[in-house]
Amino acid sequence: MPRDDDPSWRLTGMSNLSIRALNADDLTFHYFNSDVVINDGNVEIHLRTPGIPVVDFVLMIVQLCREVASSGTSHVESSQTQDSIYATRRGDMVEITYSFSEVVSTISLDEFNEAPIRALQSALEVLNSTHEEMLLNDYLGNLKGIVGFTD
Repeated sequence: MPRDDDPSWRLTGMSNLSIRALNADDLTFHYFNSDVVINDGNVEIHLRTPGIPVVDFVLMIVQLCREVASSGTSHVESSQTQDSIYATRRGDMVEITYSFSEVVSTISLDEFNEAPIRALQSALEVLNSTHEEMLLNDYLGNLKGIVGFTD
């Protein structure tokens, strides 16, 4: 969910040319801060801090899934706020805990493996709803390929 206090979400906050030129550093650390809502199928978990750049959150989820796939467990942090998500594979299920919530989520491994694509899809929807020029951003186009997202 876009943060009202972040001018990059407003149409007047950025020019079309600058949106196309935003790079990994810009999108991960500086622009498009959001409050994140994670739906685990049973409950919504809210991450409300001074705001986390929406792309930073997507990258957290990508890293979380990659580490669980390779070692069975993962601990990832947001770049600026150090909010953490922990995940542990338990057979065909994944248990997820959060530094910002008391909730313990248990989801299927298949659902967990789809999380990066769903996170990126949600991020792109909210970004594109504000700035149509985001469709032309090279970094986001490359990120789609890395995550395995297809339009």
